[in-house]
Amino acid sequence: MRQTSILEVNEFLVLDFVRARGETSRPEIADELGLSASSISRIIRRLIVGGLVTEGSRTSTGGRPRTAIAFNSRAGCVLGVDLGGSTCHGAVADLAGTIVDEVVRPTARDGGPYPTLVGVIDELVAIATMNGLPVAAIAVGAPAIIDADTGVATGGPNVDWHGFPLVAELGRHVNAPLIVQNDVRLAALAHAWRGDGRRCSDFAVLSIGTGIGAAIVVDGRLARGRHNAAGEVGYLVLARDQLGQQADERVDQRAAAALGGFERLAAGPSIAASAAERFAAERFAADGSGRLPEASALTTAGVFAAAAGGDPIALAVIDEVVDHVAMAIVAIGAIADPEIVILEGSVGRALGPFLKRLTERVASQLPAPPRVVASGLGSNATVVGAVAAALQLARTRGAPVELSSAFIVTGGAAPRRTTADVA
Repeated sequence: MRQTSILEVNEFLVLDFVRARGETSRPEIADELGLSASSISRIIRRLIVGGLVTEGSRTSTGGRPRTAIAFNSRAGCVLGVDLGGSTCHGAVADLAGTIVDEVVRPTARDGGPYPTLVGVIDELVAIATMNGLPVAAIAVGAPAIIDADTGVATGGPNVDWHGFPLVAELGRHVNAPLIVQNDVRLAALAHAWRGDGRRCSDFAVLSIGTGIGAAIVVDGRLARGRHNAAGEVGYLVLARDQLGQQADERVDQRAAAALGGFERLAAGPSIAASAAERFAAERFAADGSGRLPEASALTTAGVFAAAAGGDPIALAVIDEVVDHVAMAIVAIGAIADPEIVILEGSVGRALGPFLKRLTERVASQLPAPPRVVASGLGSNATVVGAVAAALQLARTRGAPVELSSAFIVTGGAAPRRTTADVA
């Protein structure tokens, strides 16, 4: 190895150690990394000049006082964006993963998903510039299958992307290292980093909202599949009559990316439509008018609210949804045997009050059923995961070639091998 490479490796190791500790001292760094005091001093001076670490007084507990070496999380920032079917949520985070500011726009506000995505990124860049934070990396989560070789987005019916060159288009627009990933996979990264999947090497995230998808982590590694489409459980067929229905509709490439069998039964729009149909049928039976009642304008949130209030029609709709979700979890459990299944998305989180019933139905079908929980990250999982992925990208891009595949995001927490393969 060349001398310059040794210096690069040692400098990266010192910075990574300081980043993980938050605050440390020269002797602690030397003891941990096995470097001489003179080497540590030279490296620290370089990092201070570069603005990556700071030096100040450290609280003394007796004996000779030592200066503190601290990671400068404000030396730059990363951008994380969650492009959803209904909203686009972006965040600026410092290099410790702390959110500085956020932007939320309706996905269709600027003429479609892609213009909205670009608009949110531009606004985040402006916020970063205003705060004097250079953008170190950008991560975007999209509700689609992202081809790992071409960067083309397919199978994204909720954003109408079927062969859209997303990565290439964004790459021409942004001026920073970029990673684009499926939104549910970023949610899985968030849960491995700061959520319900911490200290767990086998778990699944099942996201149910405008669309349905999953991310499955087995033995600390994300299942990707031959076409980078592992976890697309929205296409699960949960009833026999769906087989013929799907076959009739899949006559071209665009139709092949249409809603799958599970999405037809349990995604948000399907829940609202089912409730509206039941209300309409009840009104017709009552007065023979055949007119749609006010309930025909029901939203998914309205159905869950009605169920919470004891409405029998809403309760019947949600009971069917619970059955369909249970069948999907049974399929995931039988194939992947996760320790925990984390429910994400607006519908997944709304199923929190029904977890007991859902868990019982899953447990009755599996010899080793997983624990089922509603997400503890609220609606922010994909954004948090995007921040983690961007931090990881910035970190590994700063690593020498000899180390670039060996380090993962810490975010102030203990390093986790689980997250290395999620982003």
